[in-house]
Amino acid sequence: MAATILTGAQLFDFIILPISVLILLAILAIPVIFIYLFLKLTETAFEQVGFNHWHASLAVFGSILGSLINIPLNLHPIYTYPYWYISMASIFVSDFPYYFHPIYLVINFGGCIIPMMISCHLLITGRASAIKAAIGVLVVAIATYVAAEPMPYEGIVLPFWLSPILAAICGLALAWGYVGAPPLAYISGTIGTLLGADIFNLLTPGVLAELSPLGSFTTHPIYLSIGGAGVFDGIFLTGIMSVLLAAAIVCLFQGSCDGVKMFRS
Repeated sequence: MAATILTGAQLFDFIILPISVLILLAILAIPVIFIYLFLKLTETAFEQVGFNHWHASLAVFGSILGSLINIPLNLHPIYTYPYWYISMASIFVSDFPYYFHPIYLVINFGGCIIPMMISCHLLITGRASAIKAAIGVLVVAIATYVAAEPMPYEGIVLPFWLSPILAAICGLALAWGYVGAPPLAYISGTIGTLLGADIFNLLTPGVLAELSPLGSFTTHPIYLSIGGAGVFDGIFLTGIMSVLLAAAIVCLFQGSCDGVKMFRS
């Protein structure tokens, strides 16, 4: 029986082409898998703080759509601090730059407003103690304020691991046990990071001049956005990561995940 010899074209059609197609499909599937896992983990985090499946899904997709919306805080670009601020800040800081490259301050709806709304919802519905949440927020705010670093043209940079770990620890410690830790971790992480890393830093004399220095490479105003990366911003991700971390610790020490959620909406 004569052996069949494949030509170069036949070898490509029967072996190389199918393998190439499989490799291409695998490469294309990686972003899809990543997005699916991110959405699933985010939804799980919202369920851990007490949301049912539909409310968790609404929070996830609302945050994604909301990340496309930026709410301006000033209609015209600003290039200096207001007079009342300069007068007050001069009492504590003798000398700091008053002027900076023109900027617009905006708030991202999905990366900032929605996490704030969820935190308020958790407090109003009694899923977390207001006093304990305030303590957790204060701890995270102080730590993030000290650790945050203003970077020109980039924004306020913070080690990505600091807020989630600290918020999870606060949630577990303030809950005096396991039940109720995820909601406290979420509030501590989101509101604490918003205040410490963003608000307190923006109010610090001279920080706006560091973020948008005079003599910038562009003639156009620079946009400084709070929560500007949407669902990939530090505020949003801190809430998700802190809840998952707190819940994981609960499951580890209890041997199961039963009783982690305090309420269901």
